[in-house]
Amino acid sequence: MSRESRNALSRVGPDNERILALSTFLRGGALEFETCVRGGSMGTALPEGSKIRIRFARENQLTVGQIVVYVSKYGVVAHRLVRRANSNGVQYLITRGDATICCDVPIQSSAVFGIVTEFLSGGSWRPVPLPAPRWFGLRVVASAIYGVIWTALRANPQVSCLIATQVAKIRRSIIRAIQLGRRFALRHSSAGVES
Repeated sequence: MSRESRNALSRVGPDNERILALSTFLRGGALEFETCVRGGSMGTALPEGSKIRIRFARENQLTVGQIVVYVSKYGVVAHRLVRRANSNGVQYLITRGDATICCDVPIQSSAVFGIVTEFLSGGSWRPVPLPAPRWFGLRVVASAIYGVIWTALRANPQVSCLIATQVAKIRRSIIRAIQLGRRFALRHSSAGVES
């Protein structure tokens, strides 16, 4: 690694713009780096805590099905690319975690700085697997969601982002309601019935 690269790496903090600028600087070569997965949104493809290898990639190297790594307003995300779309001459990507049915907010392809090429399992590096098969009903719902987001994206990126955000909020509310219902059921079933 050159002295310039080491100096650039030492200055990078949590600032997303600086991460993106660094990735643009490093994209010129075939550089890779390793990191660990936080969160379970990728399911069995990349379990939480697993070590992954990321290869810097240019926009024209991204294909549907790859796990892309990008900078969002919430930090660095690694999710599967499910669709590409052009809107007013700008290339957008729709991504989704394998363990979720909701798409992420669409991102510009320039926000992507790499693809996940391998993960560490049992002491050896293995290629990233295809997404696990889903129940038919979940596939239909997931396809409908990204279809709506993709259609809106082609017309107006801001509307598409709003729809994706609202769908994610609705999903979180449904999950909370289910969890609350389960806790309620457990509490009342463990109390028993007095005679």
